[in-house]
Amino acid sequence: MNPKYLLGYLLMVVFFFLGNSFVPFETHIITLHVDTGKIENGNIDQVCTFGQGDGVSNEDFTIVVKPGDVIMWQGVSSNAPETDQVLISAINYEGGARIFSKNTLKDSRQNLGVVLGTVSEGKDGDEHKYKLSFKVLNSGEKRGGTFNIDPKIKIKS
Repeated sequence: MNPKYLLGYLLMVVFFFLGNSFVPFETHIITLHVDTGKIENGNIDQVCTFGQGDGVSNEDFTIVVKPGDVIMWQGVSSNAPETDQVLISAINYEGGARIFSKNTLKDSRQNLGVVLGTVSEGKDGDEHKYKLSFKVLNSGEKRGGTFNIDPKIKIKS
């Protein structure tokens, strides 16, 4: 075979097999805004938001991702960001498609209050229901117990 064509053939084979690996992955930052001065177990929907539009509950809040994407969950106080903290402690699988390599994703000492996850599997249209668990600190003092919200993730290839 002519060396000139051999190089072109080899490049074509490499791009064919590695083509999908050049698809850029995204990082999705999900921020939970909490009125840390008013939160109680009975009013989570009234004092927490992901910034979604009117008429979309926290449980119906859905992010759209693709396999390989990274998701970062973080929390902020909407009324006292200088003194209060919202610490996301875990993301727990609740139902639907399994898209992470583990059923529970947790924060770490390096990322206290922030949870990271990489979408490792899933096909177009899959939905993943999860429970987001978080704690609130008012000026360093724990408020209530652990609070939970159950949003969704949808795969879009």
